[in-house]
This record gives sequence, structure tokens and C-alpha cells, in this order.
Amino acid sequence: MTEYIDKRGWKFRVMHGLGEVWKARYNKPGKSSWKCVAVLPWREKREDAEHDLEVYAASHGMKKVEE
Repeated sequence: MTEYIDKRGWKFRVMHGLGEVWKARYNKPGKSSWKCVAVLPWREKREDAEHDLEVYAASHGMKKVEE
């Protein structure tokens, strides 16, 4: 699982939804909940959702979080 972080400190990663679907979500600093990235679609394959997030992160100047 790849995680990204933006200039505000928000973290982004792909997470499982209800059923067999995947979507990118974000977490604001100091919050425990993860919210869906509204402009990105739900995907049936995790790899497709990871690709969506990779493209989104690159276009927004995000950095990959090293594990």
C-alpha cells in the first residue's frame, strides 16, 4: 500500500469499501477518520484505485511516504 502526503500534512491512501470496491481516501492531521477523495471513482480492482491515486498525487505535488 502506497501512502502520499500533501503540503498541508494530509495523508492519502487507497482503502477498501463495502463489497469488492476500492477508493482513495484522505486523513487530516489530528483526525482519526478517513474521507473519500470525491473526484476519484470507486474501482473494482485495487491496482486501478492505486493508479488513480498515483496520478492524482503527481498532479497535486504530493510526496510518497516512506515506510
